[in-house]
Amino acid sequence: MLADMEPIFVRVLTANQCVLEEFNGEPDHVHLLVNLHPDNNISDLMASLKSATSRILRQQYKSEIGKFYWGEKVKLWHDSKCVVSCGGAPLEIVKAYIKEQSGGKE
Repeated sequence: MLADMEPIFVRVLTANQCVLEEFNGEPDHVHLLVNLHPDNNISDLMASLKSATSRILRQQYKSEIGKFYWGEKVKLWHDSKCVVSCGGAPLEIVKAYIKEQSGGKE
């Protein structure tokens, strides 16, 4: 499921003039390194990313998700989010951190 998220993230970010620099995740969360266009509202962009991935993944993984959730309004994402600026950190270090997350893109 994690690997299927990446093209969705790329599509949403590209539509918002942003670039996905790195992506990985774990069973309960994902890490995105995004080159954010200054015209974007981060909260709105996060809502778009969550909405698009939830809608598509609920269709693609209906039987798997149905084992854990039921009803029409399955909520794959928590309402919370963590956004951290890494303007001062070397990007290669941030990318390496994201790549090393235990979930792996499967």
